[in-house]
Amino acid sequence: MHFAAQFRAATGYRPHEYLLAQRVEHAKTLLNTEAPLVQIALAVGFCTQAHFSAVFKEITGDTPAHWRTRSRSRAASGPV
Repeated sequence: MHFAAQFRAATGYRPHEYLLAQRVEHAKTLLNTEAPLVQIALAVGFCTQAHFSAVFKEITGDTPAHWRTRSRSRAASGPV
């Protein structure tokens, strides 16, 4: 309990929330590849694509597939 309290005071996240956020950030980089979503989910530490998608949407507000599509369209349009 002491560790969790100190961790939250230092980062603003509970340890598990921080881990999930880090996994999602890593997944964002992998979503820029052609890898299937299930492969990305497994690569970042989720047991199922469904759990990955649910956590990703909770943190980012978008599903992984929608985030990938929007990311590609932003990259295609280039800097403004």
